[in-house]
Amino acid sequence: MWSLHRKLAALCILSAALAWTQVAHADPLMATGFTVGSQPVTLTSPGFVLGPTVPAGAFNLNPPAGVVAYCIDIFQTLSFGALYNDYTATSLAADVGLTAARKAEIAQLYHGFYDASLTSATNSAAFQLALWEIAFESAVNPLNADGASLDKGATYATGPDGPGTVIAIANSWLGGLGGFSTDLNGFTTYRSGEHQDLIGYHHVPEPATLVMLAVGLGMLGLATRRRLKGLGA
Repeated sequence: MWSLHRKLAALCILSAALAWTQVAHADPLMATGFTVGSQPVTLTSPGFVLGPTVPAGAFNLNPPAGVVAYCIDIFQTLSFGALYNDYTATSLAADVGLTAARKAEIAQLYHGFYDASLTSATNSAAFQLALWEIAFESAVNPLNADGASLDKGATYATGPDGPGTVIAIANSWLGGLGGFSTDLNGFTTYRSGEHQDLIGYHHVPEPATLVMLAVGLGMLGLATRRRLKGLGA
C-alpha cells in the first residue's frame, strides 16, 4: 500500500500531465488581418476550389489573442473580422487530419523557417506555400512547390516564380527540412467543418532550458538571502 507521500507525489504528477495535455475543445476564433502582408499565389491541387490565385501569408488571430496562424486548408474560406464559434482547437500531435510524417515535416518547417517567414510578405507567402505543399502533396511525390519541375507532383504553384520569389524560397525551405527538429510541442490546429483550417505555434522551452532556469532562480534566491543576512548582521 502506498504511503501518503507517494500518493501525493503521484497526484501532483497526474495534475501536471493534465495541465500540459491539450485536449480538443471549441473556442471562438477571429482572423484580424495579415501579419506582414501577403502575396498572390497561383496554386494547383486536386479538388482545389479557392483559386487559382489566392493571397498567401500569415495572419493574426484574436481570439485566441496573440496567435499567428497559417492556413492548412485549400478547400474552405474565412473572412477577416468575422467571429466564428465552430472551431475546435487541438494539439498537432493529436490532430487526425495529418499523417505522422506530415506532422514531422510541418514541425521541421516551423523550427527552421518560421521566424524568417515573419520578416516580409514574400517570405510569409513562401512559408504558406511550403505548408500547403506539405499538407496536400501526395505521399509518393517529393516536396516541390514548383509547377515548372518535372516532378511537380499533385500540388504545386505556377507563380510567382523566379529567383528570390515565393516559389523559389518555398522550394529552398522544403529542401532544407531535414536539418531541423520534429518536436511537435507548441503547435495547435484549429479545424472547422465550415471554414478554413489553421495552425498556430508558440515556442515551448526545452526541458533542459527549464532546468537551467530553475537552477538560475535558485542561485539568485540564495544570493539574495545571503545579502539580506549580511545586512542584518
